[in-house]
Amino acid sequence: MNRSLAPVEFVSDLPSVRIRFPDGKEATLSSGTSAAEALRDWDGEGAKAALAASWNGVAIDLATPLRSDGALAPLTFEDRVGRDILQHSSAHLVAKGLVENIPEARPTHGPPTEDGFYYDFDVRPLTPSDLDAVRAAMERSIRARESFVRRELTRSEAEKLFATNPHKLRYISEVPEGETVSVYDTGTFTDLCRGPHVPTTEWLAGVHILGFSAITPEDATAPALQRIRGIGFPTRAQLDAYLKMRAEAEARDHRVLGAKLELFTFVDEAPGFPIWLPNGMIVVHELERFVREHLVAAGYSEIRTPLMFAQSVYETSGHWEHYRDDMFLTEVEGRTFGWKPMNCPGSMLIFRSRARSYRELPMRLAEFAPLHRLEASGTLHGLTRVREFVQDDAHIFVTEEQAEPEIRTLLDWIGRAFATFRLEWSCELSTRPAKFLGAPEVWDKAEATLERVLRASGVRYRVSPGEGGFYAPKIDIHIRDSLGRPWQTGTIQLDYQMPLRFGLEYQGPDGQLHTPVVVHRTILGTWERFVGVLLEHVAGRLPPWLAPLQVRAIPVTEKHAPAALGLVEELRAQGLRADAVGTEESLSKRVRNAEVSRMPYIVVLGDKEVAEGSVALRVRGSRESRSLSRPEFLAYVSERVRKRDFDA
Repeated sequence: MNRSLAPVEFVSDLPSVRIRFPDGKEATLSSGTSAAEALRDWDGEGAKAALAASWNGVAIDLATPLRSDGALAPLTFEDRVGRDILQHSSAHLVAKGLVENIPEARPTHGPPTEDGFYYDFDVRPLTPSDLDAVRAAMERSIRARESFVRRELTRSEAEKLFATNPHKLRYISEVPEGETVSVYDTGTFTDLCRGPHVPTTEWLAGVHILGFSAITPEDATAPALQRIRGIGFPTRAQLDAYLKMRAEAEARDHRVLGAKLELFTFVDEAPGFPIWLPNGMIVVHELERFVREHLVAAGYSEIRTPLMFAQSVYETSGHWEHYRDDMFLTEVEGRTFGWKPMNCPGSMLIFRSRARSYRELPMRLAEFAPLHRLEASGTLHGLTRVREFVQDDAHIFVTEEQAEPEIRTLLDWIGRAFATFRLEWSCELSTRPAKFLGAPEVWDKAEATLERVLRASGVRYRVSPGEGGFYAPKIDIHIRDSLGRPWQTGTIQLDYQMPLRFGLEYQGPDGQLHTPVVVHRTILGTWERFVGVLLEHVAGRLPPWLAPLQVRAIPVTEKHAPAALGLVEELRAQGLRADAVGTEESLSKRVRNAEVSRMPYIVVLGDKEVAEGSVALRVRGSRESRSLSRPEFLAYVSERVRKRDFDA
């Protein structure tokens, strides 16, 4: 059951309906025309890429009849929502295959995740042969091109249908009285689900089961569940490309690299909370320094706000209504406090703390503070999905006229920042969701501003209808690593709602009070996620300026050790990170150890080097050594680190 997507509701049943499409075109169609038919009328062959649709910001099945005026957009596998829909349909296909082979299996839920999907089952321990049987059943279903057919049931009908499955009955009990319950039929299999789904199993030709494991439910008294993990693609060719990339990515797994390089670790006593080790903190501090240089140049002020706020603050911001389930809560002296999942409420309170003038705008407030989000245990993954994180966050308070130039400046900085890491980037404009704060016309104005800036900047972007935050449309920043994998990092949001809710005002040049607009922005995103992505992007070979240790000096014999130590002192005096190793092991083994640890610069000092005041330098990735005088070597390394060169 996908609990994240709201059911579709129609407020009228007109003889004809007026449909607005993403390019601004409109069409009048007969009431009851399906979303698929409307999209075909609009885009012909192009509509074939749609696996679902967005109707007034809500994801719907292509078979859904349109009975009121509204905005319609296609959802494809390239859209985040479209990708999630296909993953969720893939999970249903797995459940169908398992129940066909083990009829007593009781499916619980099967959500999409960042890395594919999973489905948990109340069933006996699974075996590899069980998975083989599931795969065979899935193949039969795909060849049969079975449809995903939605049905609406009363609560009592649903309870009767799932009478032998206590997990589904629990979900049904959460449905408000009077609301219908939706199920989907796929062949002979029926599952409780809000949807939407792909039209037929033909869309699931690239589904792949990754593995299975036993998991312990949150209720310790409940029996262990069996989790099947997988990933879905529309075609077999896309799956084959993914499997090839995955094999390459396994050698770059940031969790393995993080342990080898002693950057971070995790413990069972704090699931989802990364522990940064000394080497990792060096990387984090260098990233902070990189960002802070921009902050100073761009006129930001740095702040620090509390880690917890009272419930009333989140009620004002809207997080209590829209985000409470993803927050850590605690009781203090009879009051409920929430560990902040975002920094914006604190920045709002700072702006409100005294009278403000238009002369103070733009007011740019940056904050590096730990944030906490109650991510589901099944979605946690190394550094890329955690429960505690720090991001390069800022909130910029502007007049309406200042918003566009401020966002243009941000896009320029994004380009320079990601060029430093040799990361390709693009943008995704996420528009008004089904549930939102404020008036539609204000959202239209904010969305138009963001799209105008994107067009003028010339950056690559696409539009994702209905994917904005509950309080503001946003530009999400997507990067591609060296393996071609997409990652979402930073975001730029143009917010008219939260300043109103907090009662923010400034005195304008006309002497009147006005409400500011707020630009919420992160660039690199969270340190945790960015470090995880970067480690895999460079296969652990961090750029020299980020490397925890930049130079290793290796004396050939014990008599050369003083020269090595002296060189290390010179390097450290110039702000470089260096060490020297002893001579207990062979020279070749010491050099090899330095290479394995991804050392950017290895210098060997023997009789010749000591006599000449030189070093034998081996740059990471090269098998050859070259001789440099000590001053030349110091200048070479210092310059490359200072310029933040990507390569050693």
